[in-house]
Amino acid sequence: MQTPHGRIYNIFEDMTKQPHLMIAGATGSGKSVVVNGIITTLLYRFPTDAQLILIDPKRVELSPYKYLPHTLRYASEPRDMINALEYAMEIVESRYRVMEQMRVRKYPLGDVYVIIDEFADLMNTNRTEVAPLVQRLAQIGRASKVHIILCTQSPISKILCTEIKCCIDSRVGLHTRSAQDSRNILDHKGLEKLPMFGEAIYMTPKGEGQYKIPYVDEAEQNRLINWWYGQIRR
Repeated sequence: MQTPHGRIYNIFEDMTKQPHLMIAGATGSGKSVVVNGIITTLLYRFPTDAQLILIDPKRVELSPYKYLPHTLRYASEPRDMINALEYAMEIVESRYRVMEQMRVRKYPLGDVYVIIDEFADLMNTNRTEVAPLVQRLAQIGRASKVHIILCTQSPISKILCTEIKCCIDSRVGLHTRSAQDSRNILDHKGLEKLPMFGEAIYMTPKGEGQYKIPYVDEAEQNRLINWWYGQIRR
């Protein structure tokens, strides 16, 4: 689709197909909008299969999904967040044992999504324990269908080491404050020219394109969440 300004926008792309995903951009650029859209998509498309491990240092972004039947763990306290990552690794290791017994190279059942909001906060809390766990999940989670969705403002090496970043080769780049921040995310400038919110550059191993970010409003989120809560009470 071509706009009057000459830009080309892709209409749709399924971000849940990627092994791991990084969502990065300046404060207020729409990282939470992207995450809410992904979770809403999972609840609609995989209502009985998708499972979530939610790590929420700010205690507000992911808390509405805390009691969904899909949520295996919700963590917002420092020790609980480490435990949630360790639990994700236990799932990976358990699934690899099943794969070995079945003699298959990919786990045959549903996916688990480890969603980390504000990764910098998590690293600042306990880098020594967090970094090895996230790195290992990124390295071996793909075949076991355990995926990382990681949000950060700018993945500088101080926050996101090269070993982790290299394993997360699909990225959603939102508006950044500078060309250097754009390079930190996509390895090239351009994100600083995006509108403050509403648009992103989505990069995968197949290439990249500029997208309009779909917005799931709070009323729709609440309707969907309340419906699932209703199923639990039945």
